[in-house]
Amino acid sequence: MRSVGLLQRELEKAGVATVSISNQPDVTEKVCVPRAAFIQYPFARILGMVGDRAGQRQICDDMCELLGEAAGPNAYVHLPYEWPEPPDQTQWHPLTPAPMHVHRAKGTAPKGFAHYRDEERPDLV
Repeated sequence: MRSVGLLQRELEKAGVATVSISNQPDVTEKVCVPRAAFIQYPFARILGMVGDRAGQRQICDDMCELLGEAAGPNAYVHLPYEWPEPPDQTQWHPLTPAPMHVHRAKGTAPKGFAHYRDEERPDLV
C-alpha cells in the first residue's frame, strides 16, 4: 500500500485525481493516500467474485463517485458490500501458490529468496 500511496501523491501533484481500493483501512489510513474506498473482500478479489460484472462495475462506479464528491485530501469511504461467503469459510488467499513458492519447492529460487517465508501462509515451504 505504501507504493500505491507514493504513486497517488505524485499523480495528484501532476493534477491527476486518484482513488485506491483497500481491504485494510488501518494500513491505508496510516499511508495517507489522497482518497480510498474500503471494502471487506478477500485479497486478489478486491473487486468481487469472478464473473460478477455488475458487482464489479458498481464498485468501480462507487470509486468514481468518491473522486467527484471528495471535499479534499484524505477522503475515505467504507463501501457497504459484504462478501457472499461467511468469513470463516472464505478463501482469503488463492489456492495456487505464487511462482516464487513453486521455485523454492523445486530448489530453483533466485539467491536471496531461497529462505523467504510467507508469514500469512507458513504452510508453504
